[in-house]
Amino acid sequence: MIIEYKKQNTTYLADLNKPIEIGIPVQRARGVSSFGIANADYKVYQDGSFIGNKNQGAGCNLETITFTPHGNSTHTECYGHISLSQHFVNDCITDDFYLAMLHTFKLKKEGEDDVLDFSDLNFIELNRYDSLVIRVLPNTKEKIHANYSGVNAPYILSSDMQKIVDAGIKHIILDLPSVDKEWDNGVLASHHIFWQYPENPRTSASITEFAYIANEIVDGKYLLKLNIANFISDAAPSRPILYPISSK
Repeated sequence: MIIEYKKQNTTYLADLNKPIEIGIPVQRARGVSSFGIANADYKVYQDGSFIGNKNQGAGCNLETITFTPHGNSTHTECYGHISLSQHFVNDCITDDFYLAMLHTFKLKKEGEDDVLDFSDLNFIELNRYDSLVIRVLPNTKEKIHANYSGVNAPYILSSDMQKIVDAGIKHIILDLPSVDKEWDNGVLASHHIFWQYPENPRTSASITEFAYIANEIVDGKYLLKLNIANFISDAAPSRPILYPISSK
């Protein structure tokens, strides 16, 4: 199916028959992890003598799954992640189609840390988009199962995050565990700058972390759908999809 999408007086054609998945699911065995968060726990549901397993005589299979969205899969966050009051992702984020730029980033040193190098990103061009999809080098399939706990993963400097905000980006998709340093004494500077919290909260803006963008997906423009799961929380698992797009 080909749909038309209009943005800043330009009409784009997107092919919904060619979805490109860039999410990592909640996994049964070795999933992604960060901040010392344990892997998702799958258990057969039990209630008294009832055991929810067809192989043990039940009429159907039932599972209880315990997981932490921020540490077990691709997830989308709203500003409730850092706010004093409760705000929920599916109340804040309209899960619509968004014009997205995919850009691959190299790393540079900031003291002893690895941070994303924004020197070759055209921020003037970025102003045309709603979303920025970030792929970080090196990019291997191990990202699907990576444990980032204690490794001080690369992150976005607050000065670069301010440039992203100034360009008008409302949705960031990142293939790392966080836009901020793993342990920064709870400052979360880039989160605060992105959401402009608490001074002027961007309540409809979102951050999606722990994505995976395969190497064969070329940099450029796409139509993005986040596909946020319907959880009443500051973050929820999501299944972001890119669709090929061209100008009409």
